Amino acid sequence: MGSATNECTLEREIERCRQEIAEIRRQILAGHPDVAGLCLALHDWNGELRLLEAERERAILSVSDS
Repeated sequence: MGSATNECTLEREIERCRQEIAEIRRQILAGHPDVAGLCLALHDWNGELRLLEAERERAILSVSDS
């Protein structure tokens, strides 16, 4: 049960990253004046997304190795 719960949490966190990234892109395309701040936020959210996706991949591999 714990594994399924962790998987759901991980998927929710990945989806949140994707939503944040989409919103930042929308703001940049809409001409938001703080482009530098938005680029920094975009970098941070993309980094978080990469970490979460790597964690999900490790979890999948560990289950398939069992």
